[in-house]
Amino acid sequence: MRIPRIFQEIPLLEGTKVTLTESGSHHVTQVLRMKPGDQVLLFNGTGGEYFGEIEATGKRGVEVLLTYFNEVDRASPLSVHLGQVIGKGERFDYAIQKAVELGVTEITPLFSRRCEVKLNGPRLDKKLQQWKHLAVAACEQSGLNIIPQIHAPVALAEWAETVQADARWILHTEGEPHNPFTQQAPQSLAFAVGPEGGFEDTEVSSVRERGFDCVSMGPRIWRTETAPVVMLSLLQYHWGDLRDEPPV
Repeated sequence: MRIPRIFQEIPLLEGTKVTLTESGSHHVTQVLRMKPGDQVLLFNGTGGEYFGEIEATGKRGVEVLLTYFNEVDRASPLSVHLGQVIGKGERFDYAIQKAVELGVTEITPLFSRRCEVKLNGPRLDKKLQQWKHLAVAACEQSGLNIIPQIHAPVALAEWAETVQADARWILHTEGEPHNPFTQQAPQSLAFAVGPEGGFEDTEVSSVRERGFDCVSMGPRIWRTETAPVVMLSLLQYHWGDLRDEPPV
């Protein structure tokens, strides 16, 4: 049986006993129905993970003895920053979840001219926290020990002006037909995914003026939540860690 992995934003040290947070304790006892003697894996986002054994459950929380530190790093060698125009409802949630599972390093939600979602004030703050929770859950599921950064939403133009990476792409149906994976593998890459209906031509031109390459998505039109999954899979295969031999 797979040992549950649980993120805890608390100090962790091999050989010590910790009390899980209120939400962590609730998840262990009420959702997972775990009992004293059961095994858990804890991580706090600073690297590595800790094998632990539940020693007690009670009103004061779940107590776990950290028995062994595993200095494992499942992060991709390729640093990827995804700029994703905010989509409606569960589609954007899906994009974040799958991007994290596929090894993205940073995600910035974007506003563009065809973006149909309006967020500000408390609603924006609530959504940002929701996206961060999704990223944590995806790390728990996929074995990642470092939580990707989920930045506050900004306009496409602002992101394109400030994002730093060795390679920067904007995905577009009318992008360059060449295969970008024939070039030498960069250490870092940023790419932008548009909304339903795609980016406007003026947006593409403006981003290209800032040094972005316009990359074709092939002969078919993908949904906005499909595009990052396909592109991240390609990136990890060609330049990341989805195949045995090192990238060229």
